[in-house]
Amino acid sequence: MSFRKVWIVATLLLLLPGCALFATNENKSAQVSPGFPWSRKTVAEEVDTTPTLKMARLEASIVSRPVNDARVRQYVWEELDESGLMSPDVRQHLNDRGFRVGVAGSSTPWALQSLARESVIAHRPDNAQPLSDSVNTTSVGPSFSLMQGGHSLVEVQSQLDGRTLPLKQLPELATTRDHTGLRCVVELSVKELNDDWVLLNVLPQIHTGAATTRLSITGASEQLPVRQNVISLYEHQFTVKLLAGEIAVIGRNESSEWNLGRIFFQPEAGSSGSEKLLMIRMVGVDRLKGKSDPSFRLDAYEQ
Repeated sequence: MSFRKVWIVATLLLLLPGCALFATNENKSAQVSPGFPWSRKTVAEEVDTTPTLKMARLEASIVSRPVNDARVRQYVWEELDESGLMSPDVRQHLNDRGFRVGVAGSSTPWALQSLARESVIAHRPDNAQPLSDSVNTTSVGPSFSLMQGGHSLVEVQSQLDGRTLPLKQLPELATTRDHTGLRCVVELSVKELNDDWVLLNVLPQIHTGAATTRLSITGASEQLPVRQNVISLYEHQFTVKLLAGEIAVIGRNESSEWNLGRIFFQPEAGSSGSEKLLMIRMVGVDRLKGKSDPSFRLDAYEQ
């Protein structure tokens, strides 16, 4: 075979596979036509571009027990973490104003389980089936969902008679004239939300006066909701981080002085009164996926 024939055969062998013989790491992932057995074909992984909205699923309940119930006053707090939630300065400030905050881990203490079960039974309808021993005892009450930036109100005390309470001793309410229909409310909002934990912002509020139409501005629109005067106690708001299954407990820090914690959780004096606890359980994080409409046309909504 002459040199010319050898050169032609070698050239044809190089041209048939094309650039497949000289593929680099950068273009190996490129899709090549499968016309030849030595060609490479890779299928790109599908990327899920569906928008997803995270929602923190929570449970909340108000437990009310006589002031001489040792579970509320002592046993619950013995097994709660109060020191690792916030800085010592913030915790001391809340304690001075009568608030006490603790968190129970995923292994719920027996005293908290007992109070939670009683709360669930107390809020069940009369015609509901009785709870069996197999029911999840860590549930603390009705569930609700919050997205990041969303908020919900939990009423701790309702329709208190301001004439029987020494409200003038509270600097936050000293200038409030109308003490009728006084309610103690906690606003819960989601500050941060991850795959398995939520950072809740807790803002105590006092609602007073008659429920009337009051102007408020939401976004770029004006609204006229029917509500009371709202006193938001921003100086006493705090955050608490909860993992899935953990329970935050908010109650009264015992003190001989009349303070905000007293009006929220034990406004009645004497041994015949009752004391309340607010329990908030982090159930988990739900993910809501959006669904695109292939038939959507923007011009269909134009006038």
